[in-house]
Amino acid sequence: MGEWNYNRTEGEFKQIPEGRYRVRVKSAEKAVSKSGNDMLVLQFEVSGYAQILYHYIVFLADRPEVTNRMLTQFFDSFKDIKEGDFNMQNWIGKIGGAQVKHDDEGRAKIHYFLREKQVEELPAWKEYGKMPEPKDGFVEVPEGVGDELPFF
Repeated sequence: MGEWNYNRTEGEFKQIPEGRYRVRVKSAEKAVSKSGNDMLVLQFEVSGYAQILYHYIVFLADRPEVTNRMLTQFFDSFKDIKEGDFNMQNWIGKIGGAQVKHDDEGRAKIHYFLREKQVEELPAWKEYGKMPEPKDGFVEVPEGVGDELPFF
């Protein structure tokens, strides 16, 4: 391999910009909130990004309309999840859409889920790190890819 000139390089974390994205359910679990309420802990992959977004739906016994509104929003976005289906294993891998906003500390969060019609308007799902399919025998390389290769 020859001699390598090693320089410590920290991995850069590409923050998801605010906007609308296709999201895919990575995991879904039942849990209990700090205040003792039942809740769902959801992890989502975001089209074209490596970052995982967490989202929580808390079951508020004293405000069921809030919980039902959040659940309705979720089911409306994920057309391949039957409304009212709480077998969360059926949710894994299903794709819907979400509006992503940054919190006060600049972290990307799911602000709300998009309706099915809004999801249909989004670009097709893009797997993070996967090269595009060849078109007319050529692969369109995304801008910036290969700019820092250690060879010519």
